[in-house]
Amino acid sequence: MRKIILFLVLMLIGTNVYASGDTFYYDSEKVSEMWITKEKGDNKRSAHPYKLKRRGDNTYIYCLEPFVLLKKDATTYIEDADFTKYNLTQAQLDRINLIIYYGYGYRNHTSNIWYGVTQYLVWQEVDKEADIYFTSEKDGPRKKLYTKEINEIEALISEHKKEANFKDTYLLSTNQTLDIDSNITLDDYDITADIPYEKEGNTLKISNPQVGEYTFNLVKKNNRFKTEFQMFYSKNSQNVIVPGNSPIYSKEYSFKIIVKEGELELTKKSTTTNKYLKGAVYGVYQDGTLITKIKTDKKGKGSTKLPFGTYIIKELVAPAGYKLDNKEYQVIIGEDKLKIELNLYDEEDIYEVPDTGTNSIFYTHLGLIILGSLGLLYVKKKYYMY
Repeated sequence: MRKIILFLVLMLIGTNVYASGDTFYYDSEKVSEMWITKEKGDNKRSAHPYKLKRRGDNTYIYCLEPFVLLKKDATTYIEDADFTKYNLTQAQLDRINLIIYYGYGYRNHTSNIWYGVTQYLVWQEVDKEADIYFTSEKDGPRKKLYTKEINEIEALISEHKKEANFKDTYLLSTNQTLDIDSNITLDDYDITADIPYEKEGNTLKISNPQVGEYTFNLVKKNNRFKTEFQMFYSKNSQNVIVPGNSPIYSKEYSFKIIVKEGELELTKKSTTTNKYLKGAVYGVYQDGTLITKIKTDKKGKGSTKLPFGTYIIKELVAPAGYKLDNKEYQVIIGEDKLKIELNLYDEEDIYEVPDTGTNSIFYTHLGLIILGSLGLLYVKKKYYMY
């Protein structure tokens, strides 16, 4: 959108100029404790920066041409966001917007010094061929001043440019804790999630989640500006930028948390007949502690859900007529192996008559004959008594 407005402000001069009956009004205030010098070629100029404020809504603006005057006579300006008209690249415009966002007015950056430092950094960005520096007096020697403020703005810009370390999807189990180092300042983001979590510094922590699929959304907070930034240019006066929202401020991240359990399934069979065995009971141990038990049904099947981990399987009760399996079986359930199937076997427990020597069969038969004869005599005697 293009809009014609009237600028009646003098930049870098102590005269206040006001307009009436127009859409925009500007005020100026000298940052008297600061001197900025610009050298380019054979030209050298020193001056105090001036704070320029739109009186209608108290929005501060910044000049895009170092040491070019905003003329006090009526000057026609055109609003146009095409950065090429200001001899800027997209990268320069993005950095200028970040300087303005994290400079004057951000959190506790409220003094005139912060405004001056912000304007200084904007000028350094728009005119890279010029040598722009601070002095303590007009035309004085170069001074290394306001380094604390400059370093803080640069650190905030560097932090803003960091990208989060989030994966698209995280897979974990119900007994696990997931720590996600975000690599960003989480306090600068509005976070929504449909799973309980904790925030520890820049780390998101999820502990012992329930089975399911969950989504995290993070949107960078932007409470500074209510409208979009504006740029105004003029062929015969100072080009300016009015702070506001910019796409460079926006950052959003989204990722999923998938929580799963593993499954252990046992199949119990006879070693001799291969038939399925009912009633086998197995203990599931982790770190020497009994976690749960599995009992096989008439189809020889038994199963249980288990979190990711390493387990030992032991038979506690053998099916009727079968010997107990004394072996131990290790199983590992994890992302790459969610279901473990074990085929287990028991031997029949067959009773055998002890072998007492070569004549054992003879004496066994003889004993049976004697017992039979005694029984017959007893029956006959009982019968004749009647």
